Amino acid sequence: MMTTNKLTKTFASGSLAIGVLAGAVLTATSASAASVMSTWGQWTSGTALQVGDKKVTFVSENGFGANALDDVELMEMGGDYYFIYDATTLASPDANISSGSFTYTIEVTDPNKSIVGVDLDSTVSSNYGTVTETFGEIPGLSLVSTNGSQVPSSGFIPIVPQTLLTVTNTLSNPDASTQGLFQLQNSFHQTTVPEPGTILGLLAVGGLGMVSRFKKQK
Repeated sequence: MMTTNKLTKTFASGSLAIGVLAGAVLTATSASAASVMSTWGQWTSGTALQVGDKKVTFVSENGFGANALDDVELMEMGGDYYFIYDATTLASPDANISSGSFTYTIEVTDPNKSIVGVDLDSTVSSNYGTVTETFGEIPGLSLVSTNGSQVPSSGFIPIVPQTLLTVTNTLSNPDASTQGLFQLQNSFHQTTVPEPGTILGLLAVGGLGMVSRFKKQK
């Protein structure tokens, strides 16, 4: 019998420090929230998820064991994006008990924005194995959620700015007879590349400040 180790899911907030313009950090924030949802069957048949400037497209799966009526969702909140797979829906209430994987791409369609941080979270039964997230464009980076842990425990893991990520989620469930996955969440933090005019303006303001301080010191 499965016992739920249900975690309280809190969307990460705050700014991730990424150096732009000689150490200045410019991030885009938004109070808006939007989402689009599809069934696993629709998504894997070619219906991409698209919200704002992010597009999530299914690539492949290898023994993942999802039900066609499971849900997938792309959500934007506060300028960050969340891909969610939900195995326990009204139409398909059973947990995913497989040990398999699936791969998708998340693409940034706005040339002024990039993904600069990632995280992983999962909701599983009480003695589950692991959910591992890897990225085709970032060899060596592996996020491992063990028995429902959030990785990292807060915020995001910084990455080199990317406009396309190939994401693979892999389930390792040693005891499929009693354990299962209820939900997994991949989160993506983004930054906005400043316009050339903004950069020049900041440089001008910085230059005026330096002149002002120099005059005071004389």
